[in-house]
Amino acid sequence: MARYTGPKLRIIRRLGTALPGLMRTEAELRRPYPPGQHGPTRRKKLSDYALRLNEKQKLRFHYNLSEKQLKKYVKQSVRKKGNTATNLLSTLECRLDNVVFRSGLAPTIPASRQMTAHGHVTVNGQRVNIPSYMLQKGDVVSLYEKSKWKERAGEVMVDPNNLEKPSYLETDTTKAEATMVEAPLAEHCPVALDPQLIVEYYSGS
Repeated sequence: MARYTGPKLRIIRRLGTALPGLMRTEAELRRPYPPGQHGPTRRKKLSDYALRLNEKQKLRFHYNLSEKQLKKYVKQSVRKKGNTATNLLSTLECRLDNVVFRSGLAPTIPASRQMTAHGHVTVNGQRVNIPSYMLQKGDVVSLYEKSKWKERAGEVMVDPNNLEKPSYLETDTTKAEATMVEAPLAEHCPVALDPQLIVEYYSGS
């Protein structure tokens, strides 16, 4: 399944929660119910499968992943030591496109992905155009010196509409760069979801 490119607010309303990686929304949605003519009156109780699917979709859309990518990350998390659910969230927070977004250099993860793919981002001084590139403790992310975004990057990083900077990143607005000072934890994921249900979804597939 390819990445979703349709109406973003429709997805947020359908899943019933804010997805900051997908798009910026107001604190209170104007229509906080699923889309469609029966959205305002829909009271159907979700099955166990539907609950797990819903949690999986939240994660996939927030991080702008294809179904194939997310399934791969789940398999990798199973092979690691520790809890699979927390391993999964920690791994996704290490993606380059996510770090560019969380540092405030991009308003959403799709925008961050585009910036990275177009060669505007560097890691430790070297241009990296792979959004899924996995960062490690000590890595420094910044904009390419000749990037057209470089001049206003500092202003973008202090935009009050940005998410609160996670503790695993140390940012420098004067240099428009972010340093991963520690490994991300599962609780750094800004989406309200139950990662264990996501693991259960894939274990049953």
